[in-house]
Amino acid sequence: MCPNKNKNVQQDNTPSFIKTQRQFTQYIRDPDNSPKPTDIEERRMDMYRDLLFANISGMLSDGFPVLKQILPEAKWTALCRDFFSRHQSHTPYFSEISQEFIQFLQSERRESKESENDLPFLVELAHYEWTELFISIAEESEVQHKTIKDPLNKILTVSNTAMAVAYTYPVHKISPDYLPSEAPNEPTYLVVYRTTDNQAGFLETTPMTHTLLASLTDNIELTTETLLTQLANQLKHPNPDVVIQGGLSIVDDFIQRGIVILAEPA
Repeated sequence: MCPNKNKNVQQDNTPSFIKTQRQFTQYIRDPDNSPKPTDIEERRMDMYRDLLFANISGMLSDGFPVLKQILPEAKWTALCRDFFSRHQSHTPYFSEISQEFIQFLQSERRESKESENDLPFLVELAHYEWTELFISIAEESEVQHKTIKDPLNKILTVSNTAMAVAYTYPVHKISPDYLPSEAPNEPTYLVVYRTTDNQAGFLETTPMTHTLLASLTDNIELTTETLLTQLANQLKHPNPDVVIQGGLSIVDDFIQRGIVILAEPA
């Protein structure tokens, strides 16, 4: 008896409409490397292909205006296409596409050969621009505008409309006229926050201020005095009161700017 040569071949029972959907989406995402579906009118396929990519690239252009401005048009389009074809987004919301783009740059893009020719600060600049967008649309806390008396003995935290960030490049200065090829010796510390006129602004900070903001972020149990005392101990300052009073001045300024607010009860 002759052996059945096909006994280990698994039959594909995928419904035809599922196969069509897969072929359709593969072509839409990566038309240069995927066959065009033959059972859909060519004119309609081209319209879908161009419309969907235009929507994605348009949202990226709005979310990352500086990055788009400093890249040649062809490189910007290729970057958008790479994201569109390679990244599997996990959100149905268009407003979260910018965050998906950051994840793409930090994972698929960074691990690909295409990243070899990327600007050295590309990921950091994109993250900074995403931070501005995130802060501009963040919801305010219920205690955002409550008056804070005696902040030293209050439990404070960083507002939802502010974020402390650190970068190896001075991303807030990057423009077509300033494209650094190497990172400076010192990192850049910033706090990005929503101003009183509902615009995203930033302040340059010091390493100590960044550490203070990091300790205030998500704080729900420690008073400002406790946090500043801990900071003084970390710095091994000979006169802790100097650190506490200096830190309190910074906290007072951040309270006025809406960067630091009362922590909500757990």
